[in-house]
Amino acid sequence: MKNYETINEEVFEMTKTKEDNFSNSEIMYYLEEMISMNMEKDYELEAYQDIKRYGKVKKSAFKKIKRNMFKLYNEKI
Repeated sequence: MKNYETINEEVFEMTKTKEDNFSNSEIMYYLEEMISMNMEKDYELEAYQDIKRYGKVKKSAFKKIKRNMFKLYNEKI
């Protein structure tokens, strides 16, 4: 029997292609909003600072951020 986490993970994997629909400005907006509400995770703050300083971000952090955005987007709709 599958637990909810596994089911949610499978649903995420099935719809993963939609995760790439976020624009760069939407990602920056998300990061700025999370930071302004003090709800950011360490990797989100680091990613925001890296983007501002270097114009790029670690791939692993970027993937997590888009995944969080995708989850938030699906919760709102």
